[in-house]
Amino acid sequence: MSEAPLAQPHPQPLPANAAKPSAETLVRSIGGLAARLSELMIKETALLKVGRSSDVAALQLAKAELARAYSGRWVQLKAVRDEFAGLAPNLTEAFRQQLDKLTATAVENEKALRRVHRATDRVLGIIARAIREQRTATTGYTKTNLPTRRGTGALGLTLDRRF
Repeated sequence: MSEAPLAQPHPQPLPANAAKPSAETLVRSIGGLAARLSELMIKETALLKVGRSSDVAALQLAKAELARAYSGRWVQLKAVRDEFAGLAPNLTEAFRQQLDKLTATAVENEKALRRVHRATDRVLGIIARAIREQRTATTGYTKTNLPTRRGTGALGLTLDRRF
């Protein structure tokens, strides 16, 4: 079974004054964006699984740009949805398959991100608990049996959950 190619190598944003793109053009563009998003999320998931979350940060900008373009193309496709029904069956089937792949990849990516998020929360909880225990454990008595005078120091903790 031969499938029609879905995408341009790198779909570019359409100029504001450009003519309304056809459903076929939009389907191919969305398919290409979906393929690129899938590849990026597969890479991100692999990095998360091996614990290289610092390398994930480099992918976030590209992921956000692709997601924005993908969303914009869908809005455009909805505007010409009547044309969609008239597209070649092999094109619509390839489109559906690409979207199914993106959906499955997104589910796996979300699971990996949630695991990292939960692990980070556990580690931060352990650190915060250790700090609290250390602060209460260091209160002691001197040779004269009086509590030590400690200043009430401030403890600050900030979290950056972005990758």
